[in-house]
Amino acid sequence: MDLRHLQTFKVIAEAGSFVQAAERLQYAQSTLTLHIQQLEAELGVELFDRQRRKIQLTAAGHTLLIHTQHVLNQVEQMQQDLSDLAAGESGTLRVGMIEPIARLYLMQVMCIFRERYPRIRLTIEILSTNRTHEQLIANQIDLGISTPPPANAGLIFEPILTETPVLLLPKNHSLLQQDEIVLSDLCTECLLLTDPPCAYRTAIEQAFMARGLPLAIGIEIGSLEIIKQAVQQGMGVAIMPKFATYHIPDDTVIRHIKDWKLQMPLGLITREVPLPQNKAIQAFSSLLKQAAADAGAAA
Repeated sequence: MDLRHLQTFKVIAEAGSFVQAAERLQYAQSTLTLHIQQLEAELGVELFDRQRRKIQLTAAGHTLLIHTQHVLNQVEQMQQDLSDLAAGESGTLRVGMIEPIARLYLMQVMCIFRERYPRIRLTIEILSTNRTHEQLIANQIDLGISTPPPANAGLIFEPILTETPVLLLPKNHSLLQQDEIVLSDLCTECLLLTDPPCAYRTAIEQAFMARGLPLAIGIEIGSLEIIKQAVQQGMGVAIMPKFATYHIPDDTVIRHIKDWKLQMPLGLITREVPLPQNKAIQAFSSLLKQAAADAGAAA
């Protein structure tokens, strides 16, 4: 069924005249007559009583008008929704990010994003690096923020900042008496590490392995915030990204590791195939990049 025929029928029914409807629609009257004839032939009913001086709807016409108004309203709403989605004004945006990024920037970004795009439903998940990559590949999130994904995963990585690892120690730890701390100094220490999927955990293991050093894993904890609290309680020491230590607990101290200069990029990850909500992704990404840039300038 041609929507133009329904639109023509609706205008004629409202105007009560083919002539007035033709003027309103800027159609030739013969075109309107053809539309109605085709619509009646398709439906197998007469829609107008043409025996009267002023055309009136038949019973079938009244029924069709009710449905036509509903259908055209739905089409108009669909067009508006799609237009809003294309413009980044509505829809759903699913974001997955690693814990340190969320802790530093999420509240600021969410507040601004919500104010500017109130009709976009925002879903945030705090994930490990690997889970961020896996959920992007599985189309469970639309935007990821973490370390780079594996090559050939069908994902695009845009770096927004680079971080170096630092060592977090209890304030009375014996290593604080040394002028410099190197990786070999940590061989006998109880290291508090994140779970194996974490990119930082992998980088730490590779650094020790490259130097032929034993790695004394003391406790595995899935949260950097809990690891910092464990260091505060004297349960061990921790190597973690510098930006995760901007807010450290009392009675803990940050030191650099002299012989390890890892530079680990963090950034935005999207799928290679453009998404319908691409403008919403770009808006959220821009806010996050600005928040990271502002924090870097302040530092």
